[in-house]
Amino acid sequence: MKYEKTENPRKEDVDVVLENLRAYNRSQAPEQPQQRMAVFARNAKDQVIGGATGEVNWGWLYIEMLWVHEDYRDQDVGTRLLSDIEDMARKYDVVGFHLGTVDFQALDFYLKNGYEVWGQLADFPPGHTNYSLKKLARRPN
Repeated sequence: MKYEKTENPRKEDVDVVLENLRAYNRSQAPEQPQQRMAVFARNAKDQVIGGATGEVNWGWLYIEMLWVHEDYRDQDVGTRLLSDIEDMARKYDVVGFHLGTVDFQALDFYLKNGYEVWGQLADFPPGHTNYSLKKLARRPN
């Protein structure tokens, strides 16, 4: 047996690992809808001034990114983006939503919007704390 260390892995080698991991995962957990999604806010010139991206997988929406241009902050743009992407995910009958943020980013924003911290990692990046947050999906009555 031979072990190879590389900082530039070949795509083909990474794909072998990924495909086999996915096959194993499918054998252990039932397949569920998987869907990428995004919401964008645009100004009068049709420029993107904010956006939220994510993916539904295994019954949860993972919010990858949420950003609002500094000129449009404190105008509820972020709240609307967050609400809209959560609403998009609900049609997949998700259990909830999860994301990560750093102490210099938007922890208070997410807490204000009903998220709770379930984990944290100190010094990621060095000198800061990285937070993992979740929020259960509320089903409309």
